[in-house]
Amino acid sequence: MHKFVAGALLLAMTGGAQANFLDGNELRARCESRRPDFVNTCLGYLTGVADSDDAAPSWRLAKSLFCLPRGITANELRSTLLGYLREHPEEEDLNAAILVGNAFISSWPCD
Repeated sequence: MHKFVAGALLLAMTGGAQANFLDGNELRARCESRRPDFVNTCLGYLTGVADSDDAAPSWRLAKSLFCLPRGITANELRSTLLGYLREHPEEEDLNAAILVGNAFISSWPCD
């Protein structure tokens, strides 16, 4: 339940847009793909979520929901998401922003 609430907060923090551009299934397909355009969509999405969370405190919207290690790469974010999905296949139908938030919170909680 904590992860769902945190994910919902992440979605609200990142603009709360009504349109769901990606769900977990589509993001997974793009992150697992070998097509450069799909991989770039995956990496861009993951870094966008990471950057939005990083910027939230300076926008005074919320505190960070996860704390990424210094120097982490976009491909490491991708590996983390795919590993999380292997452990939590029941979350594939979630909105991609919530899913990514859950994966990042699980891997890098803030102390």
